[in-house]
Amino acid sequence: MDNDVIRVKELTDLLNKYNYEYYVLNQSSVSDAEFDSLMQELMAIEKRRPDLKDPLSPTSRVGGGVSSEFKKVQHKRMMLSLGNAFSESDLRDFDRRIRQATGLNKVPYMMEVKIDGLAMTLVYENGKLQYAATRGDGNVGEDVTQNVITIHSIPLKISDQRNIEVRGEVFMSKKALALNNEERMRENLPLMSNARNAAAGSIRQLDSKIAAKRRLDAYWYYFVNAEECGFEKHSDSLDYLKSLGFKVNEERRKLYGIDEVIAYVKEYTEKRAKLDYDIDGLVLKVDELALHDEIGYTMKTPKWMIAYKFPPEEVLTKINDIFLTVGRTGKVVPNAVLEPVRVAGSVISRATLNNEDFIHNLDIRIGDYVYIHKAGDVIPEVSGVDIKRRPDGLKMYHFQEDCPYCHYRLEKKDAIHYCVNENCPSRNINKLIFFVSDQGMDIKGMGPSVVEDFFNLGIVKTFSDFYRLEEKKDDILNIEGISEKSYNSMVKAIEGSKSNDAYMFLTALGIPMVGKKTSQILLSKYHSIDEIIEASYDELVSIEEIGYQTATNIIDYFNKDANLIEFSKLQELGVNTLVIKKEEARDNFFKGKKFVLTGTLECMTRSKMTERLEKLGAVSSGSVGKSIDMLIVGTDAGSKLDKARSLGIRIIEEDELLSLLEEAEA
Repeated sequence: MDNDVIRVKELTDLLNKYNYEYYVLNQSSVSDAEFDSLMQELMAIEKRRPDLKDPLSPTSRVGGGVSSEFKKVQHKRMMLSLGNAFSESDLRDFDRRIRQATGLNKVPYMMEVKIDGLAMTLVYENGKLQYAATRGDGNVGEDVTQNVITIHSIPLKISDQRNIEVRGEVFMSKKALALNNEERMRENLPLMSNARNAAAGSIRQLDSKIAAKRRLDAYWYYFVNAEECGFEKHSDSLDYLKSLGFKVNEERRKLYGIDEVIAYVKEYTEKRAKLDYDIDGLVLKVDELALHDEIGYTMKTPKWMIAYKFPPEEVLTKINDIFLTVGRTGKVVPNAVLEPVRVAGSVISRATLNNEDFIHNLDIRIGDYVYIHKAGDVIPEVSGVDIKRRPDGLKMYHFQEDCPYCHYRLEKKDAIHYCVNENCPSRNINKLIFFVSDQGMDIKGMGPSVVEDFFNLGIVKTFSDFYRLEEKKDDILNIEGISEKSYNSMVKAIEGSKSNDAYMFLTALGIPMVGKKTSQILLSKYHSIDEIIEASYDELVSIEEIGYQTATNIIDYFNKDANLIEFSKLQELGVNTLVIKKEEARDNFFKGKKFVLTGTLECMTRSKMTERLEKLGAVSSGSVGKSIDMLIVGTDAGSKLDKARSLGIRIIEEDELLSLLEEAEA
C-alpha cells in the first residue's frame, strides 16, 4: 500500500483522537508542540498529494474555504420552536397538561440548560458528517458546513454507520469572548458585544478562516431519529451521543414530577452566573420518546417540551461618574459611567439615569453601588442603590445648570431638561446622525462615527451637505479609515437615497413627534411634503391621528426660514418630496392586522422587520392593547409580553414569524 495513504490514515486517527481528548474531555495525552507537529506533517502530505485530501480531514479545522453565499438546505424534519414558561405556575400548567395527556401521576422528565447560542443540525451518513445547517425558518436552513467543521469539539466521523441527525447549539464561551475581544482590541477592531451575537455572526462568515479563529464550541441536546435507532428514552439517547464523541452538556438531570422540576429551576437560577457560557433558561422534556407523538405537536411547537425563561438579570456595580448627553431635540439625559459588569449576556459600562427626578428619587450618588438591569431586557438602566455599601462622605448629585456642549442655560419642562440652543453642536451632530440612520434616509456607510468626523472637520454641517460630498472628496479621503472604495460606496448610497419615499424624508428632518408612522399618516392625506408645509394648523389637527402638539411642532418647524431654505436646497439637489404610489398588498396573513414588535430579532433590525411587515399591509403600533392582533417577540422580550399574555393576544416568536413571512411573500 502507498506509504502516504498509510501515514495520512495514521495522522488523521491520531489528530481526531487528540482533538476529542482536548476539546470534549478537557484533557490531553500529548503536548501542544507534538499536536502541532503532527498537524503540520498532515498538511504537508495533503499539499504534496491533493488526491489524499479528505473534506473531513483534521486540517479542515483551520478553515480556508470562501463562499459567495450559503446554500439552502431543506430540513429532513422541521426544526420546531419552543413554547415558553416564565413562572412556576406556567411550569405547573405544563405538567398538568402532560399528566392529562399521558395519565401519569409523576412524569419522568429530562431538564437541561438552554444555551444562548445559534441552533444547528448535523446530518451523518455512513459515519461521516454530510452537512451542518442553521434553523432558518424551521423548514429551510443554510448550509454552513465549512464554518461548523472548524469547531474542534464536533466529530467529523462517528462509529455509527446509520443515518443520524443531531441537533444542538453553537456558542461562544465567556472566556472565548474575552480572548477574542483582547485580540480585537489589539487590532483596533470593534469589540463583540455579547457571546450570542458573536457566535451567530461567526457562523455566518463567508470566509471559514474567520470562523476558525473565533474559538467556537457546541453542545448537542437532541438525537432527532433516536426512536428509529432503537432508543426508548431521551436521556439514554444523550448518553449514546456522548459515547459517539459528541459534546453533551453535563448540566442535565432526570427528574420525576413537577416538584423536582421547580427545585431544579431554583438551583440554576443561582448557578447560571457561575457557568462559563450564557444560558437564557432551561428546557424541560418528557423523557419517554414513545409519549412524544401521543402528547403531540402544535403547528410550530412540540407539546412535550417547554423552555423556562429566566427573569431579567440584575447585578450590582459601582457608579464612577455621571455625565449628560444632549439629543437632536435638545433633550438632556443623565448617564452613569459604571465599573464594567456583565448583564444578560453583554458587558455594560454605561446606563441611563433617565432624568433629574429619577436620580433624586433613588438618591443616586457618584461612588454608590447600584443595581443594573436591562429595561425591556434591552436598555441598561439603574434600578436601585445599595445604601448599606455607600462609602462615607458621598455628596448628593446636583444636575448641571448649563449645557455641557454649548454652555447655554438648560430649561426644565416637567421632569426633563432641555438645551434650547438651536446651534448646540451636540444637537446638530445628533440631527445629522438621525437624518442618515435607518430611521431616517437609511444611507448605508454613514454611521455615527463617520458623521461625527464629518461634522468636526466641517465637511457636513447641514442635511444638504451630505448631497455635496463630491465637492469635499479630497478632504474625506484624508480621513483615516476611509478608502476610495468606501467613499464611492458612500456617495452611491447617498445618491440612491434621493429616490426614497417622501415619508422617509419627512421623518429624517427630525421634527419633534413626527416619526415614521406619523409621517406615513400625513402623506396618506397629502400628496407631497410641500402640501404639508402649506397646510394650516386647523387642517393638520383635523386628521384623526394628529394631535395638537404634533401639529404645533410641524407649523413651528416650517415657520423657521432656516428650515425652509434647507428644505428647498434638498429639493434642488434632487431629494424626492412626493408620495410614491405603492401597489396595495395582496391578501396574506398579515394584511390589515395590527402588531407590536418587542425584544431583539436575530434575522434583522426591528425597524427593517416593521418595514417588511408594513409592505404586507400590516399596521404597526408601539403599545399593547385590546386592539392589537399579535405581539411579535424576539429574545429578551420585556413587560409587553406579560401584558399581551394577560390580554390573550396571539404571541408570535421569530421562527414562526419567518415561516409566516415566507408564506405571505411567496
